[in-house]
Amino acid sequence: MANYKADQEDILFNLNDVLNVSQFEKYGFDAGSVKEILIECDKFVENEIYPTRQESDEQGVKMTPKGVVVPECLHKANKGYYDMGWYALGIAEDIGGTPVPEALSAACRSLSTGANTAWSMYPGLTKGAMNVMRLVGDDFVKSTFIPKIMTGTWGGTMCLTEAGAGSDVGNLKTTATPVDSKSGWYKIKGTKIFISSGESDLYENNIHLVLARTPGADAGTKGISLFAVPRFNVNEDGSLGDSNDVTCASVEHKMGIHASATSVMNFGDEGLCEGYLVGKEFDGMQNMFIMMNEARLDCGMQGESQANLAYELTKQYVSERTQFKTELINHPDIRKMMLKMRAMSRGLRSLILYTANLFDKAEEDKKYEDYVGLLTPICKSFCTEQGFNVAVDAVQAHGGYGYCTEYGIEQFVRDIKIATIYEGTNGIQAIDFVMRKILKDKGNALKAISEEIFHSSNNLSDEFTFEKGIFSRAFAASQEAMGYIGKHASAGNMNFVLQSAKDFLDLSSHIVVAWRLMKSAMVAHEQLETATGERKVFLESKIVDFKIYCSQYLVQSIATAKSIVSVEEDFSNYSI
Repeated sequence: MANYKADQEDILFNLNDVLNVSQFEKYGFDAGSVKEILIECDKFVENEIYPTRQESDEQGVKMTPKGVVVPECLHKANKGYYDMGWYALGIAEDIGGTPVPEALSAACRSLSTGANTAWSMYPGLTKGAMNVMRLVGDDFVKSTFIPKIMTGTWGGTMCLTEAGAGSDVGNLKTTATPVDSKSGWYKIKGTKIFISSGESDLYENNIHLVLARTPGADAGTKGISLFAVPRFNVNEDGSLGDSNDVTCASVEHKMGIHASATSVMNFGDEGLCEGYLVGKEFDGMQNMFIMMNEARLDCGMQGESQANLAYELTKQYVSERTQFKTELINHPDIRKMMLKMRAMSRGLRSLILYTANLFDKAEEDKKYEDYVGLLTPICKSFCTEQGFNVAVDAVQAHGGYGYCTEYGIEQFVRDIKIATIYEGTNGIQAIDFVMRKILKDKGNALKAISEEIFHSSNNLSDEFTFEKGIFSRAFAASQEAMGYIGKHASAGNMNFVLQSAKDFLDLSSHIVVAWRLMKSAMVAHEQLETATGERKVFLESKIVDFKIYCSQYLVQSIATAKSIVSVEEDFSNYSI
């Protein structure tokens, strides 16, 4: 069985050489500081988190008379994650966090997410819920819940989905009725399903962010408000009281992420559940989107991180396993597969880290906020789908051993797949991308980032003549596809727009990822002149990544564009 290994050199190359995260003076970091933090985080992940991956998957979560119990091995890892300060990394200093460049924070989260995705969802969702409380909660919310969350004593979730609503959040039935004697408090009643980390014994208390409708509120999403609902009541001195009438009815039996408690949560079966209003009444969806957008980026990270770890484990296997008197890596089809896996997984990493870095850049130039909005559905959809594909190739490269559980490779396939579904299916991401991020925006953000990409491709040296040509053709094809979508949108033919949305998201994703690999290749090309030894080998691999991606993946965007513009029929007219 292969040993855990992260590609530290590639991560640091992205952070220090391509993104130059040390440029943000407010953090006071240099390249050495960035490297030190990343290496220490990777050591913790290797020694404490990765060993729990298969064990926790095999044991899964269990319903008991005392509540949901997670695999015992997760307790030590979770406690160490908080005690060693890794949870606090990237969190605002005013609540006890350790501010670092956003891309460095993302790189560290990626390492832990890839090592055990199911476990990572507990602190991940907790952080997302806490950020909502910090940004829109009042003083009571901040002082009551956040300190306990920061220490790892309490956890957090978000509760949107209901059986009758699903992705149609505006159709929810959960109600919130004001408590006359307690300002800000409401009686909560309803049932939420598919709640990740809904209940566990990792934390003494869970603070659920629940979407509900107050009396007389408008129908749809406009009438929804957001409430902080503790699993156990909190006494005035901060100690825990009795149950807040919040119960876990069941946990789902799933294809993957077995150690994550995906729960059916009942609120107010006995009429005793109370929640505190977070933000203003009727701003529930707007406030929850703070957490949802963060979760969507984290979903993309789930695909990216597992793809990169799956590649590293597979690389070890094919370099050692002998077939037909030579190692597997020496067979042309296997080598090509591995080159494609590396180019894609590194490309996904470069996209995730670039997007994280935009949060820091947006403080200096607001246009980057639009970039984040545009790239969020790309990160969520493309990284999860392509991460899944890399995991499938990893199983294939392992042959029969990959299909068996002992090597831990098939777990990547099972664990990644859900990321294409939750936090808004990838089809919903495509609709958001086309309808809200492009058409509603009148294409401004898309135009701005496209101009950057076009400028970069025009600056490619003669060594990249083929790749420059592919970029030119991909751009032309994407513009033709955008023209097709724009034409039908203007004519009100929305079925044509919607049936093309996913394809347009995919072709746009290929162009963006190829661009990020291009930027890496350009930096590597400059550094090659003075590089020697292993550094030279690494820099050459960055150039190969770009070339492989262009010849094997970017070309697909041209064909995808053709599949959009060649359609003259509304697919809804076809019977199934």
